[in-house]
Amino acid sequence: MQDAGLSTQDAAEIARQKGATEQQIQDFENRIKDGSSPTDNEISDPVQDASEKVEEQQDVEKSKRESEFETNGRIFGTYLFNNKNLTFNPSINIQTPKNYEIGIGDQVIVNIWGNSQNNYQLQVNKNGQILIPDVGPVYIAGNTFQEAENKIIQRLTSIYADMGGSNPQTFAQVNMGQLRSIQVNLVGEVAAPGTYTLPVTATVFNGLYLSGGPNSIGSFRNIKIIRNNKVFNTIDIYKFLVNADPSENILLKDDDIIFIPAAEKRVEVNGEFKRNGLFELKEGEMLSDLIRFAGGFTENSYLSKTQIYRKTQQGFQISDIAFTQLATTPLINGDEIRNKQILSSFENRVTISGSVYRPGDYEWSPGLTLKHLILKADSIMPDAFLKRGIITRYNPDLTTTAISFNLEEVLTGSSNIALFPEDIILIKSHFQLKEQSYITVNGEVLAPGKFNWSDNLTLGDAIFLAGGFTEGADSTFIEVARRLTYEENAELTDKLVHTEVLNLSRDLSLNSNDAEFLLKPYDQVSVRQAPGFRQDKTVFISGEVAYAGAYAVSDKKQKISDLIQMAGGVTPQAFIAGATLQRFSNELGSEQVAIDLNLIINNPGSETDFFLNNGDRIYIPEYLPTVKITGSVQNPFSIAFESGKKAKYYIDRSGGFNFDAHKKKTYVRYANGTTAVTKSFILKNYPEVQPGSQIIVPQKPEKKATDSGKWIAWVSVLSSLALSAATIANITKK
Repeated sequence: MQDAGLSTQDAAEIARQKGATEQQIQDFENRIKDGSSPTDNEISDPVQDASEKVEEQQDVEKSKRESEFETNGRIFGTYLFNNKNLTFNPSINIQTPKNYEIGIGDQVIVNIWGNSQNNYQLQVNKNGQILIPDVGPVYIAGNTFQEAENKIIQRLTSIYADMGGSNPQTFAQVNMGQLRSIQVNLVGEVAAPGTYTLPVTATVFNGLYLSGGPNSIGSFRNIKIIRNNKVFNTIDIYKFLVNADPSENILLKDDDIIFIPAAEKRVEVNGEFKRNGLFELKEGEMLSDLIRFAGGFTENSYLSKTQIYRKTQQGFQISDIAFTQLATTPLINGDEIRNKQILSSFENRVTISGSVYRPGDYEWSPGLTLKHLILKADSIMPDAFLKRGIITRYNPDLTTTAISFNLEEVLTGSSNIALFPEDIILIKSHFQLKEQSYITVNGEVLAPGKFNWSDNLTLGDAIFLAGGFTEGADSTFIEVARRLTYEENAELTDKLVHTEVLNLSRDLSLNSNDAEFLLKPYDQVSVRQAPGFRQDKTVFISGEVAYAGAYAVSDKKQKISDLIQMAGGVTPQAFIAGATLQRFSNELGSEQVAIDLNLIINNPGSETDFFLNNGDRIYIPEYLPTVKITGSVQNPFSIAFESGKKAKYYIDRSGGFNFDAHKKKTYVRYANGTTAVTKSFILKNYPEVQPGSQIIVPQKPEKKATDSGKWIAWVSVLSSLALSAATIANITKK
């Protein structure tokens, strides 16, 4: 404090901001006055000491709060005082009851009407009186409202003569105005003990709610109201919680003390009860009372046995309580009550599943047979497999036995089987026991695919299911591939399928020939394309031609030169060397094909004069007088084309290579999409450049750690070659 230049008041204020208590600050100031210190050699920092103590206390309180929160969450009744939807706010806008006891600070309003009119707003003074003008003091403190009303009207008759008698002409009405406040004290095991100011209409529950109710060890059933130094009443909140009985929610009076002692007997309930948690019991209450507080058993509880887990000095003790003993079984503090679920097994169940109209669980009774059960399930479905069914039956050791039966014999009565509890009967559909039959139609039909096979399905039916023929279908050449028979499959041969070629009317009209050939399961029908059928082909040409646009391909042998001719030839501005062909194929998608249009025009029909494909697009640009330099050069840009110059010339014009340029990988991409690379053995031979070209200088790849070893190896090889060359030269000279 001295080093920082702080006064005692400044240091105290800092300590207060850090959370120090007033007692700690007072002790510090006393030490300063006395000149004492914690040690002879060291002066304690009061701010740091206070901060550390506060942090320690906060950690302890936090741990305590967390433990209390976990416990409080399980205590029955806690929710009553921490529920935001249940506030228990005292009501002040109510009619004054006749038995309301008037006290000091209350306001009394008197209204006079009739032959005389007047209004008085009077407050009960500290002497318990109200002062009525022209009447004097009237003592009403301690009187009920009705008593005070009668007394006030009686005194008013002294100045209003026509207010009395059998035929009064002046009338008076007494009402309560602003009511006084009261102070009550909540002490003991309260969540937030202290003195609370409440309206005079406040009740016990109002006070408990404002204070947070009993804490983790507080009693809910033995809350004492102390009035005039005597126990006025004892409150049991369980009456309100369990029976909705508000009779003990009495009005509070000024200076009342609400004292909450510690709970004396608390037991825990877990398991198949409607409420689980901690419950408080009074002396004389039995296990049945506890179960009533817990809401009773759930529908899944095992009523024959409820268990008590009890702590003893030697350990734990368990007791099994029968249902008939609940009302006579006492409990002690710390007991835990448990109840388990009933077993999920059935005593009299049989199950039928599969191809019956109503599968599911059914009641078993002595003498129940398989046929009776099938009739209970509304009999079998038409698709039921009649030759076999299975009953799964449990053995005494819970293993199972499979019992097969002939369903047809059971239904006719020639065979029947007695059933036992937990038998499981399975009846399958014949569709489940074989592969789903289908046919396949592919080729020149509108909707190729697989279709369910049916009896008497003809070839015309199959084409009908597949949407009919396409325009390119050859209905005179339809191939049907058929699987080998079971007998043929039993022999090892090279034969895979049987094939047959058929023809069919394109209009799919019914005829006897169609009906003669029936399809079998898994037949594969293939409709071929007519040999002479060709899809319409359209090609496009744009750029420097006389008539750009789309052209129909009328002959399979038409080539690029034919298209140029149909388009009226190229214009004088055409840059023929930059012509490109864009082509689409199912295998490669869209791609650019390099062409030499100049060679095609001069040598029509040559190998470079490609046949036209559907969708081909030829573009002939205008003359491009520039060359573009990109990649790892000093100044990438486009410059004017100069005839006869190679790529190195243009690279130098752009400022030369960058330090990371991969010089020997430099290449030129010409306007028509073709490329030329730099050739290098001892000297680099850069490619020729044409108008519209792009010179690309790639970057060197990043060297890896092993690259240095490779360079050393190359240097060693070159050194060996140089030495060999020198030796040969010397020998030649000699």
